[in-house]
Amino acid sequence: MTFNIARFVYFGLLSIAVVGCGSDDPEPVPGPGAFAKDFATNASFFTNMTAAKLGSSPHKEVQIWYSTNVNGLIEESTFTVPVGTVSIKTANMDGIAGVDAYAVMVKKPAGYDTANGDWHYEMRMPDGTIMNDPMTNQPMSGPIPMCIECHAAAKAKDYLAGTTLR
Repeated sequence: MTFNIARFVYFGLLSIAVVGCGSDDPEPVPGPGAFAKDFATNASFFTNMTAAKLGSSPHKEVQIWYSTNVNGLIEESTFTVPVGTVSIKTANMDGIAGVDAYAVMVKKPAGYDTANGDWHYEMRMPDGTIMNDPMTNQPMSGPIPMCIECHAAAKAKDYLAGTTLR
């Protein structure tokens, strides 16, 4: 399957806690985010958005879920989230119904990427597998420059750019 940049979507943060949510949970998709595909219905996540919303980011129409450890915290004008926090962004970039991809952010321990808030980024396909960069054919997992560049503007909100979307 070739990578289509128009279908590229950011999938927010995934907590390691998601992996152990219960015996009926689906198997996590391998990768540093240990992505649980049931995040939208999993009690370990919440969203403040009633539906996907068209935005100005490269993700176009998005809906964002956060691990419940930040419920209430992200309402503040400035904040820092705990290690293990996960944000998952679904995106529909081509305007055709459905999710094109997921952007995942995972807050790592201090020292992971100090200059950029210690966030681990992943881009995932609709089936949850990690995408490959179309230019390098390398997995899109880690301190991804394009993700870092966009999220740097939200430093006061610990790089979580979409917390005001409703």
